[in-house]
Amino acid sequence: MTRGQPGDRRRTGLPRRAVLGLGLTATLGLPAPAIASRRNSAELLVGAPPGSKPDLWARGVAPFLERALPRLTLAVRNHPGRGGLDSVAVLAQADPARRVIGVVTAPLLLARAVEAGEPFPASRIAPLAAVLEESMVLVGAPDGPRDVAALRALNDRGTLGTPAPGSAAHFAASRLDGRLDLPCFAFPTATAARQAAAAGHVAAAMLPLPDAITQLREGRLHGIGIAAAHRSDLLPEVATLREQEVDLVASAQRGFALHPAAPAPFRAALLRGLETLAADPDFAEQCAARGQNPRFIGPEDWTRLLNRVDVELRRRWAEEPWLPRRA
Repeated sequence: MTRGQPGDRRRTGLPRRAVLGLGLTATLGLPAPAIASRRNSAELLVGAPPGSKPDLWARGVAPFLERALPRLTLAVRNHPGRGGLDSVAVLAQADPARRVIGVVTAPLLLARAVEAGEPFPASRIAPLAAVLEESMVLVGAPDGPRDVAALRALNDRGTLGTPAPGSAAHFAASRLDGRLDLPCFAFPTATAARQAAAAGHVAAAMLPLPDAITQLREGRLHGIGIAAAHRSDLLPEVATLREQEVDLVASAQRGFALHPAAPAPFRAALLRGLETLAADPDFAEQCAARGQNPRFIGPEDWTRLLNRVDVELRRRWAEEPWLPRRA
């Protein structure tokens, strides 16, 4: 495969993104045994079906990782089932020498483990690093409430929409309980919650920024506040919730994990590659277009973060489950 070096664009006539995608596209059709047998090849294991958001993200990030590790050829392997938990089992049971890299989305994967009564996923696999973060944002219709004070003034005469229970945005909205006197309604998807907010069917919706960024930029949604420590460079005009006296910081992370016994040289090389990827200006450009922020979180901090979230979710589940308990 020709790698994404500066000269590639001149030799092929293709834009850089097209060149970056060639190696991934060439391996997508290979069955898993063929992929595993290729020298310097690895799999990105996605616990979601083709065409889903985790799948599209994995396929989008793979070329950048190939560029960061020029001797590595990646292929995406989908193993959906139980919200990503089946892929955790596949990774935990894989041959450690096989070079399987699990894609991890938090807190969603952790929530699915809690709901299923399964142990902390990181007790079976080894978190390696996260490479980006998605902030949660409170949005409303362009002619709706302009800020948190206006939402509070509604008292209980409005509704706060969220995506499905177990999502980062749903958990963020639940943390507003007692700070906004608005009952929450969970829609099946972020798209449904966004449409309800844009149409004014709910007073506001808590959404991941990637699910609202286009509508916010086009003026079809109004940004009431972003649940971040600082204003986002992507939407600098949207005030943080902290600026409006609501101390809420909430985000989702996307990262990777390996088999606990993965070979140390491969682990070290991959970790260096992920750190390089997170600093890649082209990757940052892609993230900005999608409403995401590059953020490298190394193994120790990534594991601590996942552990902290897992503990909090299990406490919430014990006190007030966000889904009906199984009989």
